[in-house]
Amino acid sequence: LGIPAEPLFRSWVLKQDILENGEIGIFYLNGEAYIKKLQDDKNGVFLVSLNKKYPPIPVGENDRFDILGKVVGKNHPDEIKEYLQ
Repeated sequence: LGIPAEPLFRSWVLKQDILENGEIGIFYLNGEAYIKKLQDDKNGVFLVSLNKKYPPIPVGENDRFDILGKVVGKNHPDEIKEYLQ
């Protein structure tokens, strides 16, 4: 698309697992994919950006919502050069 993600997520390490409240994951919500922090509290379920300029995204009970993976770490781009080409 020509627009880099903020922050650069292609160097993050993923693990398919169950997410706990407050963990970062990759989510599929109503046809869109997101890398966000999961927030599940008395106000509902939200996908929260680490970038404060983006508001939380509410997840409704009738939405199509899937957890695709859990972010478990971050690699330096120099360590994974062959995957970045």
